[in-house]
Amino acid sequence: MMQTPSESLTDAFSCLRSGDRLGARTAAERALRENPDEPSALAFMGLLLCQEGIPSEAIAHLRRAIALWPDDLATRINLATALAEVGELDEVESVCAGGQAGEIRLRRLMGYVHQQRGDHIEACAAYEAVVAALPQDFESWNNLGNARAALGRHDEAVAAFRIGIRLRRDVPALPINLAKVLAEADRDPERRDVLREAVRHLPANAEIQMELGLAEAATQDNSAAERAFRNSISLTSGFTPAYLELGLLLENLNRIDDLKALVAEAGQRGVAAAEIGFIQAWSLRRQGRFAEAMALAEAVPETISPLRKAQLIAELSDRLGHSDRAIKSFDDMNRLSLEQARPVVERSSFGDDVSKAAKLITKRNIARWRNVEVRPTPPSPVFLVGFPRSGTTLLDTMLMNVPQFHVMEELPVMRQPEVKLGDTARLATIGTAEVNALRAHYYEALAHISAPPRRGMTIIDKFPLHMARMPLIHRLFPDGKVVMVERHPCDVVLSCFMSNFTLNRAMRHFTTLEGAARLYDTVFDAWTRAVENLPISVHYIRYERMVDDLESEMRSLLEFLELPWHPSVLDNQSSAAKRVHISTASYSQVTEPLYRRSAGRWERYREHLAPVLPMLEPWATRMGYTI
Repeated sequence: MMQTPSESLTDAFSCLRSGDRLGARTAAERALRENPDEPSALAFMGLLLCQEGIPSEAIAHLRRAIALWPDDLATRINLATALAEVGELDEVESVCAGGQAGEIRLRRLMGYVHQQRGDHIEACAAYEAVVAALPQDFESWNNLGNARAALGRHDEAVAAFRIGIRLRRDVPALPINLAKVLAEADRDPERRDVLREAVRHLPANAEIQMELGLAEAATQDNSAAERAFRNSISLTSGFTPAYLELGLLLENLNRIDDLKALVAEAGQRGVAAAEIGFIQAWSLRRQGRFAEAMALAEAVPETISPLRKAQLIAELSDRLGHSDRAIKSFDDMNRLSLEQARPVVERSSFGDDVSKAAKLITKRNIARWRNVEVRPTPPSPVFLVGFPRSGTTLLDTMLMNVPQFHVMEELPVMRQPEVKLGDTARLATIGTAEVNALRAHYYEALAHISAPPRRGMTIIDKFPLHMARMPLIHRLFPDGKVVMVERHPCDVVLSCFMSNFTLNRAMRHFTTLEGAARLYDTVFDAWTRAVENLPISVHYIRYERMVDDLESEMRSLLEFLELPWHPSVLDNQSSAAKRVHISTASYSQVTEPLYRRSAGRWERYREHLAPVLPMLEPWATRMGYTI
């Protein structure tokens, strides 16, 4: 006599409750042999297979179960979950649609479907409904944070991740995802603090330690970065990306002997020769031994940091004169960088925002600005600007030799009053009180982020893309002096494409030559409108003149800044050697003697730049360059 369904699964349930999964599966298989169309047995077998991590095998059982048992919510959820795990998103949607309207667990799965399809608006709506009904669901808070970040809604993403962390401090993905969105929003000090707190709760997590190292480096605390990278290495057997990041940090700091010691240490800890060679290749590159470095780079397995491998091969190919291979490898580097970054669906790009703000810079609009009285103290900073890769790092390195200067290298001080202001269209209507409040906010941020070591120092706020913020800067600091660094547009755009930037909203434009050229055109349009319509005090420095006749360029600059001559400004190498850290893409260059290697480099890549030359030629002509 055949057993009833409930009797046939009794042994299976008993085994599962006692932790005997093998016994549970054997009993479930016996139940299905006795009654192949029993929905509870099919559902139970599907659940077991899901728990064993083989959803592809579970799906067939769960499909049959739901066909026979369409109103069973648990089975429908299990089937949709298994389908999601194998990427069958269309069927997930169909299974969810066949369930109870408004069932929150199905809504949660649909949030995942929307997210995987890149429909982050719908994903946000789904996850917001889930966390409203299930506020303790830390996974949905995490997913909501990722969806909001993809839409560029950074503040809302941060809020979601912080709630998830409060719910589950033991889940590493939450602080790591929060740190990444803070990096995208250029909030590096906050990013560092999040990861320091995460390390306090999860000190043995190697990935968090490595992310902390990256965050410490971003805030220029190199000793802390080194400590975090070494902690990550100590927590990992074999190769870890922390080896490579530490190696690059040591190279950055010119600690070549320590880099060699790291290579030896990696060998002692059992790291494979090809992976050790990867670290060694960066050292050889700095020593000018490009062919030897290339041989080691090419031997690195494709599975080991493909982005860094592409970057190294690209840089070596450029130095060896292999232009076609260099362009291909830089393209690979940028593609991989985008793949590793969080997908972003923004309401507007950085370039779009700059273009929109630039349209407000007209004589008519500026004539409507309210008259304001700006407090004369503290004195206005000097703003050092220029499109990225124009030579601003070289110049700021030399200015560090002047004892009266406190040079800030690309720190988000000006960003603070910009956020406080909000819409730049408000520049016309703000009055004296608000202008002075925004100035005060700048100096409060300065004291917090990079306080001058002595009273009375002149602040040099070096931030290349401040050239797109000139109306705001002039409104708050009308007597502020501006130093603009120029370089051949083709060399600049090519160099931006060849630099492995952290991909924030602006730097994403540099992942293609076309994107870099379009941003160049947009930013220079904004700059030109500003200097033609506002009484900005500007001094122009030419990169090519710096490398040809440095003393003349520096004498005219110091005269503009109303300072006596300082011969030390001609010694970029000693100044660079004193720097704790050079955080920009120029770090390996400013420690060398001045050279013309990069001037005119674009000529070797004329064929590759041909599609963007019509966009750059008007700017080149305006500056007196030829194409």
